[in-house]
Amino acid sequence: LTAIVWEWRHRHPIIDLTLFRDRSFAVSNAMMFMLGFVLLGSTLLIPLFAQTMLGYPATDAGLALMPGGLLIICSMPLVGFLLSRRYDPRLMMAFGLTMVSVSLFYMTRFDLSIDFWTLATARMLQGCGLGFLFVPINTVAYSYLPPEKNNAASGIINLSRNVGASVGISIVTTMLDRRGQFHRNRLAAHLDPANVNVQAMLGNASARLQAQGASATGAMQQAYAMLQGSLQRQSEMLAYIDNFWMLAVATLVLIPCVLLVRKPKRGGRMHAH
Repeated sequence: LTAIVWEWRHRHPIIDLTLFRDRSFAVSNAMMFMLGFVLLGSTLLIPLFAQTMLGYPATDAGLALMPGGLLIICSMPLVGFLLSRRYDPRLMMAFGLTMVSVSLFYMTRFDLSIDFWTLATARMLQGCGLGFLFVPINTVAYSYLPPEKNNAASGIINLSRNVGASVGISIVTTMLDRRGQFHRNRLAAHLDPANVNVQAMLGNASARLQAQGASATGAMQQAYAMLQGSLQRQSEMLAYIDNFWMLAVATLVLIPCVLLVRKPKRGGRMHAH
């Protein structure tokens, strides 16, 4: 608290907190924080999901991300052209957030049998939305700031993005572990050895293994191991879906925040940091 008061009152502060008096700058920083949160959180989850749940090698997991990155690169010139023609950056921000949210809700429909292009399509939808966020957010953030404050503003907005990315990665990894444990406990509660379906599953698996040359005792042990492996995979799959839901809702909540941003001045500057 003392540091905040000192920064607020000092003539040349390290972090110029007075910039947050500008509503557009404050909202843009919040959005940039969440942009880093969602972007890095999903960028961690998608290749991790592809490798651990779908069995992709690292190269294929990276290739699934590539089309989305290409879309971001291709959309940037279009965004710059639209801004140069005085299109309202707030509309682009709303469109970008909507596309990112749609892509994350699409990811909640993932299962253990999806193909490569289902994964790549989800990332492409997200990339289309992200391309309409970076430059418009920066444009509205700097719109009402005096030119001499640009360097201080740039440091703060980049800090917001980087901190958001770190927080996003921390939360999704923690949530992935805890939600996996939660779903594992819930699913295990339904695996009563006296349950007819469980007995049938174990019996069928044991019979197939014995047909392949396993002993009766060994086949039953392997059947239990297969059941445990299936339980583990299903609980982890549900944990990934929970993470995608969380990121999708977090993005969806940001869309009304666009209304808090003031329309940039005519003749204002475009910024991309």
